[in-house]
Amino acid sequence: MAMSGKRAGTAPAAGWRSVRPRRLVWPSLRAVLAALSVPNYRLLFQGNFATQIGFGMQQVAFGWLVLELTNSPFYLGLNGFCFLFPMLVVSPFGGVIADRFQRQRVLMVSQTLLMALALGLAALVLLGMVQVWHLLLASLVIGTVMAVNVPARQALVPELVGRDLLANAIALHSLSLNVSRIIGPAVAGALIASVGVAGCFLCQAVGYVWSVSNVRRLRVVPRPLLARQASVLHNLWEGFQFCRRDRAVFGLLLVASVSAVCAMPYMQLLPAYARDHLGLQADGLGLLVASSGAGAVAGSLLVTGLGQRRRRGLVLLGALVCLGVLLVGLGLVRVVPLASLLLAGVGACGAFLMVLNNTVLQERVPDHLRGRVMSAYMVTWGLSPLGAVPLGALAAVSGSSVALMVGGGLCAVFALWLLATRPDLWTV
Repeated sequence: MAMSGKRAGTAPAAGWRSVRPRRLVWPSLRAVLAALSVPNYRLLFQGNFATQIGFGMQQVAFGWLVLELTNSPFYLGLNGFCFLFPMLVVSPFGGVIADRFQRQRVLMVSQTLLMALALGLAALVLLGMVQVWHLLLASLVIGTVMAVNVPARQALVPELVGRDLLANAIALHSLSLNVSRIIGPAVAGALIASVGVAGCFLCQAVGYVWSVSNVRRLRVVPRPLLARQASVLHNLWEGFQFCRRDRAVFGLLLVASVSAVCAMPYMQLLPAYARDHLGLQADGLGLLVASSGAGAVAGSLLVTGLGQRRRRGLVLLGALVCLGVLLVGLGLVRVVPLASLLLAGVGACGAFLMVLNNTVLQERVPDHLRGRVMSAYMVTWGLSPLGAVPLGALAAVSGSSVALMVGGGLCAVFALWLLATRPDLWTV
């Protein structure tokens, strides 16, 4: 069916999809926005973008409130832990839920809960009753709900766009995520200065209302719920066994884990790197972070230039090597413009790696297992602290530049090891 659609040129974006590039090309605007031609995905994208902006606002509001209530960096770290911990523990069960129930309903219920939580926090702030334990408990609940929401949302995307537009849809999601990280904090700062923290939570709740409304309007054919023919524990074991036995899937999860542990902690090291290695102040740090964000936007866009080419696994491992080499270079330079350029490359490689890995993983997974496999992929996001703690300790002893070089070197070495030992990854 897909091939006939391409030959006939009847699909919305068939003109650009019919050409399968042999090399990376910078995509046209039509190629970048191709998945938005699908009404179902357009609804999901709009709602997701609103909730992503709200999440960026929430992070600023939580941090500001925690500091106002405690004046303690320890509680900032504890709040982050309360958010990440349930995502690590609950995500496997979130994947089971995504496979045992219709994913559209899972999204509606989870986003309604998040909307109610945002309204509750706004009420506590307006009434002057908010305490730090409220925020810590809210972070635990948000992390738990997100552990259910994210696998269901990611597993729903192939049902909406099909295989041909899957890479484009995932790239658009990554693009909106990176853009929202700029818009959300900026809007939150303006709201806190003008109307107070409660305004952030109220705006976030409005975003969830829009998202729930859009998800409700999706026209999705109900799929067979094969996972419900067995117990939850059997579902968990089945998902684990699939990830372990499918060598390509296991290799893709290894790639995600290596980048999370060895490379992604660079964000936590940037403040020390900017101040101690480059001699910058807060405005200089902002420039470095913005450079990384701009690179991430470019990397998300570049994935759409891959098309349906073969051997994307080799491209994936190449991006992982480049990510490590760029981090090593970042630790060596002391010129701010060059550091900004390298950080743009790091952001581009990181985003490119994440989108391509997600795409190839989704294409290899049968639909009845998709939620469980995507929850395993989600767990890799939470592995970053495993690298951030030792690299942070190394930075305290030897400097942030050394820590960046060690992390980047390990990333490149692991990538080359995977390249040499996992030929099953070459052809995915």
